[in-house]
Amino acid sequence: MHNINTITKPSPAMKSWFIKMSLPLVLLSMMLLAPQVNASNVSADSPTAKKETVNRINAIQRDLTSIRQQTLQKNPELAEQAKQLEHDFKKKADEIGYEPEEFITKAQEIQEQVRDTSLSDEERSELIQEFAAAKQKMAEQRQAILDDKELMAKQDKLQEDMLVAMKAQDPKTEQLVEELNTLVRTIQ
Repeated sequence: MHNINTITKPSPAMKSWFIKMSLPLVLLSMMLLAPQVNASNVSADSPTAKKETVNRINAIQRDLTSIRQQTLQKNPELAEQAKQLEHDFKKKADEIGYEPEEFITKAQEIQEQVRDTSLSDEERSELIQEFAAAKQKMAEQRQAILDDKELMAKQDKLQEDMLVAMKAQDPKTEQLVEELNTLVRTIQ
């Protein structure tokens, strides 16, 4: 089965939630929790190869996004299905109190506080624990959304319908999806 999550996002709003959450998490986690990397342990051509792979992934995603947009224009029923799914995701998020913007604000505050060189190790540790608790709560809320069988069935149906319609719109869709999945696996 193809992993088409990368090409059939439920909505721009859902996509922006995860993008907004990713950056502060990554930055804060790197700053607080990541061990120092010894530069001599990293292969010289590894970053170049990875960069080329990431560039190709981005190019494929642009192509697939273009095909998806053309498909949605020619299939208004899919656009309506996507809009309904976005509404359902938002409703579920509201029900469980999933507020990524609040989490991002909190993560940024903690990040700023951790940068304060006058903090004691104990204060820094408390901030890291506070961040870990907020991160855990957000993960549990995301999981509650993912555990909603009806919502996930709607998402799967939309993804399947979208992939079929995209293949009809542009036959190179399947080859692009397969290449994308292969490339993503190589950098994980």
